[in-house]
Amino acid sequence: MTDLTPRPSGKITPFSAPEGFSRSEGKSLQRRQNAEVANGLVTAARVQAAGYVAATGMHLTGMLSREAQFQSDGDPRTSERLNYIADSFAEYAAWEVRRFQR
Repeated sequence: MTDLTPRPSGKITPFSAPEGFSRSEGKSLQRRQNAEVANGLVTAARVQAAGYVAATGMHLTGMLSREAQFQSDGDPRTSERLNYIADSFAEYAAWEVRRFQR
C-alpha cells in the first residue's frame, strides 16, 4: 500500500541548535520537532481518511436514493419506505464521518 502523504526521504536532516542552546537543549528541540512532524502526518492521514469516507458515503447515498426512486415506480407509500432506508444509510454515513472529529 502506498503512503497517503509523501514523507521526507530518509531521516530528518541533523539539527544544528540555535546559538546559545546547549547540546541537551538542541536534542530536546529535535525530539519535539520530530513529534510535531509525526503528529502532522497522523492528522493529515485522518483528514484524508475522513474525506474518503465522506466521498464514499455521498456516492452510495446518491446511488441508494436513485434506486429507491426507481424501485418505488411512482407509488408514494413505497417511495416513503425506500427513502427511509436511504435516509437511514445517509445518517449512518454522516455519523461515520463525524467520528473522525474526535
